[in-house]
Amino acid sequence: MNTTNLIIFILVLFASKTLLGQSEDFTHSSSWNTITVKANLNEKLFLKTEFNFRRTNFLQDWEQIVLRPSIQYKLDDALTAAVGYTNIQNYSYAAFSTPINTRENNLWQQLFLKQDVKYFDISHRIRFEERFQEQVGSVDNLSAISGTDYSGRLRYRFIVTVPILIQQDISVVAYDEVFLDFEKGLQPKNLNQNWIFIGFRFRESEHITITSGYHNINISRDNFTITNHVWETSLIYTL
Repeated sequence: MNTTNLIIFILVLFASKTLLGQSEDFTHSSSWNTITVKANLNEKLFLKTEFNFRRTNFLQDWEQIVLRPSIQYKLDDALTAAVGYTNIQNYSYAAFSTPINTRENNLWQQLFLKQDVKYFDISHRIRFEERFQEQVGSVDNLSAISGTDYSGRLRYRFIVTVPILIQQDISVVAYDEVFLDFEKGLQPKNLNQNWIFIGFRFRESEHITITSGYHNINISRDNFTITNHVWETSLIYTL
């Protein structure tokens, strides 16, 4: 599938979701907080580890805890390649979430491309995840883990960064990210979810960068959608 066909596929998915509608629409509000530690091994090679703490229902319940270590290599000033692992603890927090807590482990490969424009920067992040998710079944009319299922998922994030206060090193950051579900095949089957973010980024020093803003998440399922209104804050600490 070439780039043109992929774009057409995404547009058709958006159009079909809009035209057909959904039987139900669930909404909740969350607070996502991330700490990322980055360690440079040399000029090109570095390690990153993300710790994500995600709570929902106005901070009353856990939504997810995510651990995501990776090793990354700068091919040049514009392009960085990475491989990583993610461990996700999913919590049961609502009628539309999993009925019991589940785990996901995934392996991923990523390319990150930066483009400098006159007044702002554009970045592209392409990540392919090989997902191993616990499945929920029923034992004696009670929910229980019944096994692990494999699927593939492609994530593409388009990022725009606009400096607004250069001396204070403050920028506006916005991105849109689409998730394409490959299931077990080599072609995308459906639009798994879409993320939109806008916020501010402040580089406090050469060691600390903070980003905070509004994050809208739309998750499509066969007969319903989930909308999550998130305030997200992340801190990157470079050793």
